[in-house]
Amino acid sequence: MNKSGEHGLIDQIMDVSEHAIYIFSKDDFRIIYANSKAKEIFGEHLVSMTCYRGIETKELPCMNCPFILLQEGQEYVTERYLESFDMKVKIKANCLTWKDGSQVVLCKILDSNELLQKKMGHDMVTWEAYAEKLKLSGELYQSVVSQMGTIVFEYNYDRHTSYTSSLFKEKFGIERIADIDFLKSEPTAALIYKEDIDVYKMLFSGREDDFRQVTCRLKEVSGNIAWYRICIQFIKDDEGRLVRGIGTLKNVDEATKSYETLRYRSEYDVLTNIPNVNRFYIDAGRMILDNEDEKYAIVSFDIDKFKLINDLFGMETGDEVLKHVANVMKERVPEGTLYCRVHSDMFLICIAYEKRGDLIKLIEKIRKGIYRNDFSFDINTSFGIYLIENTQIPINLMCDRANLAARTVKESAMEFCAFYDEQYRKEIIKTTEIEKDMNLAISGKQFLMYLQPKYNLMTGDICGAEVLVRWKHPSKGLIQPNDFIPLFERNGFIRRLDEYMWEETCKTIAGWLAEGKKPVPLSVNISRYHIKNNDLVGVWKRLIRKYNIPTSYLILEITETFFYDSEDLYVVLTKLQKQGFRLEVDDFGSGYSSLNMIRQIPINAIKIDKDFLDKKLASEKGKIVIKHTIAMAKDLQLGVTAEGVETKEHVDFLKSSACDIAQGYFFAKPMPLEEFNKLYYEENG
Repeated sequence: MNKSGEHGLIDQIMDVSEHAIYIFSKDDFRIIYANSKAKEIFGEHLVSMTCYRGIETKELPCMNCPFILLQEGQEYVTERYLESFDMKVKIKANCLTWKDGSQVVLCKILDSNELLQKKMGHDMVTWEAYAEKLKLSGELYQSVVSQMGTIVFEYNYDRHTSYTSSLFKEKFGIERIADIDFLKSEPTAALIYKEDIDVYKMLFSGREDDFRQVTCRLKEVSGNIAWYRICIQFIKDDEGRLVRGIGTLKNVDEATKSYETLRYRSEYDVLTNIPNVNRFYIDAGRMILDNEDEKYAIVSFDIDKFKLINDLFGMETGDEVLKHVANVMKERVPEGTLYCRVHSDMFLICIAYEKRGDLIKLIEKIRKGIYRNDFSFDINTSFGIYLIENTQIPINLMCDRANLAARTVKESAMEFCAFYDEQYRKEIIKTTEIEKDMNLAISGKQFLMYLQPKYNLMTGDICGAEVLVRWKHPSKGLIQPNDFIPLFERNGFIRRLDEYMWEETCKTIAGWLAEGKKPVPLSVNISRYHIKNNDLVGVWKRLIRKYNIPTSYLILEITETFFYDSEDLYVVLTKLQKQGFRLEVDDFGSGYSSLNMIRQIPINAIKIDKDFLDKKLASEKGKIVIKHTIAMAKDLQLGVTAEGVETKEHVDFLKSSACDIAQGYFFAKPMPLEEFNKLYYEENG
């Protein structure tokens, strides 16, 4: 539509409004259009004046007008004092953009009738004359309603006459109405969709306001049922007697259905057609607070190894599994029980109970229903239960606690459900705090390198050291590796920590060389994460190049159990060995070690695990196993290191078994670099 066309349509729409409306330009603040009601109140001179002077607002000059700040699609409502009327009025403003890009502000005075009556001095003759001017009829009306798509109807209680637009007859097949209230006569009452009658009645409930609107469904003459927004303006005389009723009908079927769809999607899970977690939080929270005498529990559960189902059988099969779970809950949970799908394969239930046994029975019922299916694989589930004692705890925290309980089930193959334990929550809080601090710990150099010396069993001299990490937290003090390493391996942070420690190791060796000292070989650990998720060879190439150190001073320790996790491991180890790194199998004997395994993989040494040493030395047969293990390694031309050596008995036995190297508390504990330098370099001159 061109600019003049836009203005013409605006003119027509404005003239049938019950409010005074005017439009001013954001460029020069001048009013460019005003409807008849605005001109009746403020005078015909209104157009071409600034809003500030034309509407007689004495409070703000144009440059400070908040309406200027409005952007396309924004709305702003404010009060203005009109000096000539000695009253405040509410003005609603919207920003519009013409096709040519220029912006205007459309202002609607919401107290227009009060202003008009004050202007006319409450002269009923003058008021009635103006009211007749607003009667929606003639060519102007027909032009407006056809362009707006709005159906208008009117009933005059003084004259007992009605008016309906041509669109009214076209849509509903009715030419005249007997009352502004459709339910007062049979033909129009039949238009109201039966299920929406109570909503429609709200238009005529005993309220003081003169403007009402509802959205409900109407039956069109074609038989189609569509959503309409019904607005009715009641016009009363000074005595409060109803004089006229003017109504409009706007087809909002598409918009309402879109809204209903959006609302459904915001409250329900589209895949399973059960409530989503947002709807669950609202309903469960309300149910728990409204029934404080009842005992409630939150149950959280998920499908064991659901990702594997998706990977092996496809996402569509995974979706069918989720639908199956939802159907089981629909069929098997008691009436009044709330449930939802949270995300992926996680579900929640809120249920009233009397005894714990009631909850176990329900869970067994659901679990069996899920397990019995037509799929070619088993569907197992793990449940966590939180018994609600304090109803003031937010519902999302209650659900988190049920989820924490479910996580404890994963550690036991013999159980399928667990009740929430406060101790577990404390452990999770501790874990969360560690995770929160871990990134800052690297940038703040809180991770310290400790070295545990290795001793040659034949000479008794230090022949190397293992690099270990300690976390010196600014407020928690020294944190031991067992408190953070397992967590870092689970969340993947171990990659950053390992690479940080590797660099510290290379930096230390480079420092010794720069000081003219002969470095002692340092052993570093390679975590499982690096084998599967990192360019291990590339990382070490960059470090060696950066610090310009020989690879012969580095021993890479790889845990024995890694060899069953990655076919690519053999290729990676071969590349590292070719670069000159010494490779050592760490924790040898803790997994499923075999002659075949150490025969095939490219390694230089094995490191006997402390637990293996303790258990085998407890019996004569065990001692034979260790002796033969060491002899086997020697036959394969592999070096042998024993860790966790703590007693003279350990030392004597290892010496008699021809073990090469030992480390442990019998010789020295892990120590900071400064202490190691004193111990090694002072002993060796």
